[in-house]
Amino acid sequence: MSKLWVLVGESSRATLYAMATKTGPLQALECYENADGRQHERALTSDLPGQAFDGKAKGQHALANAGKKDKAAQDFAKSLCAVLEKGRLDGRYDQLVLCASPAFLGQLRQQLNATTDKCVIATIDKNLVKAASEEIQDHVRDALFH
Repeated sequence: MSKLWVLVGESSRATLYAMATKTGPLQALECYENADGRQHERALTSDLPGQAFDGKAKGQHALANAGKKDKAAQDFAKSLCAVLEKGRLDGRYDQLVLCASPAFLGQLRQQLNATTDKCVIATIDKNLVKAASEEIQDHVRDALFH
């Protein structure tokens, strides 16, 4: 099987590619969706209480409801990292390239375990989820050879 995997992702979706060689074409292996990552924050928190008065008559305060979308993105990153870990353990790749927006790339790097992190040979801090495979391939080659 291929020894180089490329994960291209954002908080709402990701695609895992394989390359037989560093100069070979990308082959899509799997697509992943995070439905919660596409929803607006208010849709994720609509069942939570909104505001409350404090006991000292100093006004209303927003109750804690922030971060549901961030939590959904972290959970998605964690699930993607589990896929990467399983692929490494199964010997499906030796080297890994991560490509994501800077914020999601940081979440992915936080969720990777130390052994899988050592397989990362390049990172591309750009959201290329909607890009054609040829464009992604060009970015990967640039990252690997420059």
